[in-house]
Amino acid sequence: MKRQVVGALAMLLAVGGCMRPEAPMGPLEKPAPAPEMKKLERMVGNWAWSGEMVSPSKEEMMEHMPAGSKEPQTTFGGTGKMEWALGGTALRGEGSFEIGEGQKMTYVEYWMWDGKAGKYRTLFLNDWGEIGEGWATPCRDCDGFCSKARSVDAQGNKKRVSGCMRWVDNDTHEWSFTESGPMGEFSMKGTSKRQK
Repeated sequence: MKRQVVGALAMLLAVGGCMRPEAPMGPLEKPAPAPEMKKLERMVGNWAWSGEMVSPSKEEMMEHMPAGSKEPQTTFGGTGKMEWALGGTALRGEGSFEIGEGQKMTYVEYWMWDGKAGKYRTLFLNDWGEIGEGWATPCRDCDGFCSKARSVDAQGNKKRVSGCMRWVDNDTHEWSFTESGPMGEFSMKGTSKRQK
């Protein structure tokens, strides 16, 4: 029994020796924001946006609604603000947008650089109980970003979203996305303009 305990201790010491850091550990230093965060600088500011439903069409939506229903809203708008957060290691957005029937949704989002993955990690949540995360990468064919995300709402329903945003100029970008979830699939497009 004594030999087994001594053997186990020797093995732990040997393993511990292998786990020793290569360089002596000094005081921790806060790293600087990743240089890739500078590519998001144009997103900082106050924004107003307008969008429209591309599919399904108003007529297609009406086919699935009870007789006598009001025509569905197919144009939307909103405002938001993007600013640096956490010492420049994150870009934080906050705003609200119309979702039809006179209702609004308020959201918060974050963009951060993930050095291991080599792309931007996005996190978002809203006051309707939806929580999501995704990835964004610079667009290959345009001056902008493409993204993919997954989310879950307060009832546990899952959604997938993919889309792109393209800079028209420093004060304007166009965007489009497709969402698949419990209400089927729909696509939207729109324009965001910087507010001065």
